[in-house]
Amino acid sequence: MNEFAMGWVEDSGAVAALIQELPQPYASQTQAGQVEELPERVWLWEVARKVTGNLLPPRNQGAVGSCVSFGTARAIEYSMVCEIYSGEPEQFAELATEVIYGGSRVEIGGGRLSTDGSVGAWAADWCRKYGVLAREKYADFDLTQYDEKRCRDWGKNGIPQTLEDLAKLHPTRSTTQVRNWEESRRMLASGYGISVCSSQGFSMVRDGNGVAAPRAVWNHCLCLAGYDVINGQQFGRLDNSWGGEAHSGPVGPGAPGPEGFWASAIIIDKMLRQGDSWAFSCFDGFPARKLRWVL
Repeated sequence: MNEFAMGWVEDSGAVAALIQELPQPYASQTQAGQVEELPERVWLWEVARKVTGNLLPPRNQGAVGSCVSFGTARAIEYSMVCEIYSGEPEQFAELATEVIYGGSRVEIGGGRLSTDGSVGAWAADWCRKYGVLAREKYADFDLTQYDEKRCRDWGKNGIPQTLEDLAKLHPTRSTTQVRNWEESRRMLASGYGISVCSSQGFSMVRDGNGVAAPRAVWNHCLCLAGYDVINGQQFGRLDNSWGGEAHSGPVGPGAPGPEGFWASAIIIDKMLRQGDSWAFSCFDGFPARKLRWVL
């Protein structure tokens, strides 16, 4: 039995409602999703290392089922560093997950969940319609550190109006559904992080290549941050939100952080086909990019 908090709520109706609103609902319809020549490997954490001087740090959702906000924030942060590295005039900032969690559940979801958790489509819709906030101080609100109590409070009551107004200054602008492994490779190759919501669970111990075997059920959200070939087979790297010590064993190709693991393309394809996984862009649309950092 897994001892860590999860929090993904499956809701095909919410996914369908968001799809109806998007100008490019599927990744395959975007410019990035139509790229034909793909590199053998993509490591978005290496872009973060080049832009910020270090990897994105491990994050821990604690005892709150707020994984959807963590996976969404992580995906947007990866998109952000890739846009910066490709020459966009942005400044990187860690994102406040409590804002995404509360906004997704209340402002988008209508407050109808009586337990912890959220829907991936709700989080994607919140970031598109409202926006995100950096981990900073805002008048009476100090968001510099993750706070479980605040996360639960905003998950129940919504985001304070002052912060909601500020978030609207920073929308992600575009989101699109990623439905399978091939779509995910194309989006990653152009520098777009992906939140992956599914019921697929994994071993907590990585093997010698950093791979975690599929195991059990997790109603959970992870962030897909890259892909590579290991022993002739394709794998994707998934960042988790249970801190840097939850998983053990070697981290695998590219020296990513300790907070995640590699998983086979076959399993990730299965996860994506559950239908609640999303890529994010700070532009109107998803331009294709050949980024210089691709190894």
